[in-house]
Amino acid sequence: MKRTITALAAHNNALWCDAVCRAHDRPGEFHDTLWLARLGTPPFYPDAVTVAGMEAVPAQVEAIAALAGSARQREWAVKDSFRSLDLNALGFEPLFDAEWVALRGPPPDVKDVTSAYRSTSVTSAAELTAWEQSWAGEDVNAAAISAPRVFMPRLLADTNIVFVSIQGDGRIVGGGILNRGAEVVGLSNLFGSPIDMVWRRLAAKAGEIFLGLPLVGYESGKELAAAKLAGFEAVGPLRVWRLATAP
Repeated sequence: MKRTITALAAHNNALWCDAVCRAHDRPGEFHDTLWLARLGTPPFYPDAVTVAGMEAVPAQVEAIAALAGSARQREWAVKDSFRSLDLNALGFEPLFDAEWVALRGPPPDVKDVTSAYRSTSVTSAAELTAWEQSWAGEDVNAAAISAPRVFMPRLLADTNIVFVSIQGDGRIVGGGILNRGAEVVGLSNLFGSPIDMVWRRLAAKAGEIFLGLPLVGYESGKELAAAKLAGFEAVGPLRVWRLATAP
């Protein structure tokens, strides 16, 4: 059976989370209905991502209950990719809601709209350091970066992953990450202003590198509005659940 664009987006996101964890020597596990990480995850990354909807809820809740129960000494998070879970009984609370977005047509033409900027691929550890500092909101300083790192340099060796740096006025003014997998290209970790320019730039770069594949991501609030301005459409809801550290 052909999977929906939302299911592809969820699977793509699970692949991305796994890549980040593997770069930290903490590989996750793929199961029929969800991806999960038993060894902990870097900051901002969930411990589980569901990849199936309502029909898989019983199995997902059982797996999440077992894993969260074994890791109560730390905060825990679940990306509920179809907003189909109720985890209140397990002690979770909603952290935020968002919408999956997709662009299935040609990427936007950015030549005339944002000619003052140029988009480049990050190719070295030093460039990744500068990129991550800008992403974190810090002044770019290639000599130092706050610990712990989220994006390890070994990610640069993966041909399915591209860190995009948007340059303007001799500095990094925005960027994001592209990851190819599950028949789509995921856009994530976008930063910069105006953010709709960043969405257009990343979509155009994805179209150059990963020709012909649909583009997906997720956002909420003003960032969701910016994605829509860049030509993306909302294709389904998601929710991230949080389980606080045990007292």
